Amino acid sequence: MGWRDLINEKSALATALDIVGDRWSLMILAGSFYNAHRFNDLERALGINRNLLSQRLSRLTEECLLERRKYQNKPERFEYHLTPQGLALRPVIVALARWGRDHYTKDDTPIILVHNDCGGHVRSDVICDKCDIHVPHLDIETHFQGTPPEHSWSNYLQSLQAQNRNIS
Repeated sequence: MGWRDLINEKSALATALDIVGDRWSLMILAGSFYNAHRFNDLERALGINRNLLSQRLSRLTEECLLERRKYQNKPERFEYHLTPQGLALRPVIVALARWGRDHYTKDDTPIILVHNDCGGHVRSDVICDKCDIHVPHLDIETHFQGTPPEHSWSNYLQSLQAQNRNIS
C-alpha cells in the first residue's frame, strides 16, 4: 500500500501528515501561536527561505489552517492568522514540543509553554472520551473503526506479515 492509497482510503493520520507533516508547516503554525503573523516576522523568526515560506503559507491557507488578512494597501501586504481549524492543532504542537524537550533538547530549549493562570508548564495528554480520564500509552490499542477487538491494528499487521511469509 502506498502513500496515495492511504490518503484515498481516508487514513486520518496520512491525511493530516500530507497537510502539515513537513517541518516548515509545523514551525509556521507554531510561529503563529507565538504571534508571528507577518511574512517578514515568520521569515526572520524561522530563518526560512522566502520561496519556501510563500509556498507553505499558500498551502496552509488553502487548507484553512491560516487566514490571510490584508494590513496594508500600498504595497499590498498580508498577515496570516490561525483559523479555528489551525488552532485545533495546538495540542499536537504542544505534544511535539514537549516530546522534543523531554527526549532531546532537555532544558536547552529557548521556548517553554506556560499556563497563563498558574505559570505551570503545559503538556498534552491522552484522555478517554468515554470515562474522561488520562490513559497511559500502554493502555491504548488501535482498532479499525466499527470492528470488534480481534480486528486490532496489531492483528492486522500480524496477518500482513503472515501473508508476506506465504508469498516468499
